[in-house]
Amino acid sequence: MKASYLRSFRNQTYSHESMGSLVDYVLLACVLMSVLLVSLLLGLTRNLQPEGYMRMFMGVFFLTFAGFKFLDLKGFVSAFSGYDIIAKKDIRYAYAYPVIELVLAAAYFFHWPFANPATIVILAIGGIGVFQELLRGNKVRCACLGTFIKLPLTTISLVEDLMMVAMAVILAWGKI
Repeated sequence: MKASYLRSFRNQTYSHESMGSLVDYVLLACVLMSVLLVSLLLGLTRNLQPEGYMRMFMGVFFLTFAGFKFLDLKGFVSAFSGYDIIAKKDIRYAYAYPVIELVLAAAYFFHWPFANPATIVILAIGGIGVFQELLRGNKVRCACLGTFIKLPLTTISLVEDLMMVAMAVILAWGKI
């Protein structure tokens, strides 16, 4: 009974004002905790140092978030092009973005040298778009997890981008 109720609840369409229900925030917390837990478990099985855990977290994060975007690619593209500064100018970037995240996930899992610089550039640019929309006070839907979780674009989105940039900077300069 509960599963069918949740399924029907998830399929409802929302206006921006109704986005951000308690269920959506709980789902976001569950996704983030799952990313952290999987990262920790993978790190433990490989006996990683702190840098390795951070790489693992970033890889699992990008893999998970890309996967949610692919569940409804058209919905993601529609939401993402509402605030990303590159996707606003060229919709192809919005379609490519989940693939870029998959490549970044692989780059972190396999220690490819471009992982940190690419993350810094891509997410800093993304953060600029989020920051601009927040300053304008526009009511835009966050596309971080595609359309699976219906949340408004908030400072949480900006913190997510900045946190990933900070982690990439730390890894790039070996400060841990």
